[in-house]
Formats: sequence, structure tokens, C-alpha cells
Amino acid sequence: MVRNASLFLCLVLSTAMICRGQCPSNKNQWDFSGSYGFISTSQFSGIDNQESTRTVTSAMAALFVSVRYFAFNRLAVGVAVGVSGEDGRYNDPFVPHVLTSTYSYNSRTVAVEVYYVYYFRKRLEVYTFLGAGPSISGTQTTEYTGAQSSGVTSFSGAEALKAQYTPIGIRLGGRFGLYAEVGYGYKGMLNVGLSYKPGPSCWWRKDI
Repeated sequence: MVRNASLFLCLVLSTAMICRGQCPSNKNQWDFSGSYGFISTSQFSGIDNQESTRTVTSAMAALFVSVRYFAFNRLAVGVAVGVSGEDGRYNDPFVPHVLTSTYSYNSRTVAVEVYYVYYFRKRLEVYTFLGAGPSISGTQTTEYTGAQSSGVTSFSGAEALKAQYTPIGIRLGGRFGLYAEVGYGYKGMLNVGLSYKPGPSCWWRKDI
């Protein structure tokens, strides 16, 4: 009887230790997030003028909302939707102080993202992700200042595929978390945000 009780106690303790080692877990979790990114100017390949030099005067932040689903503890697939833009000017390459035109540009992007967690501990994730998707529409308004071509022009239309590669991101928190990312693409070179994981987890039971 004592031996059986001892074996049962050992089994319970072993199971508890295994469960403890497996926690926290992202598996079967949803992750909803919103982010603010400083956009990379090279994303706007549609803005081009072979006869002038371009200078970005104001890079509008990239604002995105994302939803991901973790099929495994470290691997998730999701969708991101957001807007981004920038303002700038063109100058005559031969007479740099001569302003030829100014522009204002914005676009809306929808992308599929694959997300992988490098390092996973309680209230800490270090991860990477790769995303790609089309720009649904783009709008550019250009104001010409030259004597031969004055006035304002604008266009709106579909663009080419855009991508994002983020080699490193850090998330801190439990059910609610703050994160920061460094990458290149439609979300920007520096990205910060807030995320929420509503699903059950053995170490979130006492979280607010």
C-alpha cells in the first residue's frame, strides 16, 4: 500500500513538473495587436522622378492591426492590415536649391504573416516574423512649382506586392503585453505596440 502510494505521489509530482516546464504555452492561442511603426521610405517605389532628387520631409507612421493564431507553441500565422505614408519634395539635381515639386503619399496594405518565437519564458518572448501582401490602394498628390508645369496632380490605384522582415522582436507581459520590433518593410524599421491574448493559459489565471 505504502509503495503504491509512493509511486502515485511520484507520478503526480512528475506530471506537475512536466506541466510546469511546459508553461507558459501559446498553443491554440489568439494574439490581437496594434502597432505604431516608423515607415521605411524605400517602400514607396511608386514615387519616382528621374529628373529630380527626392528628399523625404515627413515620414508618416505606419499604423497596423494584426491578428495571429498559434497552431503550435512557437509558430503562428496571421493577417495584418494598416496604413502608411510620407511627404517629401523634389529638387533640381543640377541646381539643388531649386524646388521642382512636393508630394504627399499614402497607401493601405493587407499582408499574411508567419511568426516564430525564438525564446519563450514567462512574460517574455523573443521572436521573428516574415510578411507579404498587396497594397490595396495608393494615393499620391504632387504639387509642381516650376513655371512650365505648375498645378496639382493626383492618382489612386493598386500597387505591387509589399513585404516585411523583422529579425527580432521582444514582447513583455502576460495576457496583455507590450512589444518592440526592429525590421524592414511595410511596418517600418522600428515598430512598437500592444497585444492581447484572450485564450486560457496555466500562468495567466491570476492575470487581469
